[in-house]
Amino acid sequence: MKETKVSIFNEYNEKLVGIETVPSIEKETYPTILLVHGFGVRKEEGSMFDELAEELSEAEFLVYRFDFSGRGESEGDYRKTSLSKQKSDLSKILDFVKSQSKVDTSKIGILAQSFGTSVTVSQTPQVKALILMGSIAHPNEVLGKPLKWVKLDREGISKKIKSNGEVILIGSQFWKDFDKYNLLELIKKIDCPILFIHGSKDDRVPLSEMEAYFDNANEPKEKIIIAGADHGLRPHRDKMYRIVVDWFKKYLV
Repeated sequence: MKETKVSIFNEYNEKLVGIETVPSIEKETYPTILLVHGFGVRKEEGSMFDELAEELSEAEFLVYRFDFSGRGESEGDYRKTSLSKQKSDLSKILDFVKSQSKVDTSKIGILAQSFGTSVTVSQTPQVKALILMGSIAHPNEVLGKPLKWVKLDREGISKKIKSNGEVILIGSQFWKDFDKYNLLELIKKIDCPILFIHGSKDDRVPLSEMEAYFDNANEPKEKIIIAGADHGLRPHRDKMYRIVVDWFKKYLV
């Protein structure tokens, strides 16, 4: 495989940086997967997306993964982020992916993780297949649990300290913006096969979040609960990778 840095500009003229992973086997066009990361993380998604890109590339998929504005190598102030802003970023990223000559535009899939699932559903993307992992259907409630924050201030600046010591600051617009969205209604507008993956030991996002999405999603749909896996699908990522590759092969190849 070959990996190349790519970049685009969002509607705020902030540079969004991503990685294009091209399979070793040369073709004119490839079925293509876009990986969408979660809240407060980066395009690597704690190494998960790096490994997924490699697995999918070996299966002859072209893969893209981007940092949302304010995260990783992308420009912007993450304090100003919101579901609406990330939705806008995702729209620009999808437009970029569809414009690439190596992409088979009739065979594009998205895999989203955690808050990335909320962003993806809010976008109601026109793609061929979708995988949602650690799904969040009610982000205001799930992300707004006081125990997850050193300081939770819905009218000011909220503060969170990640396990690696990084400080995440979020402005009040983040919480207020959620009032614009009913994700359970929006998922009804997505008309492609959807696979839901959730870890049975996910202590960050309740299984009920995935079930709520599943109940409202259109057919064909499938759900897989990986026994013993946490929110990041550890320690069973290898099993998840096989499931993901097989699903996309079924619907994109």
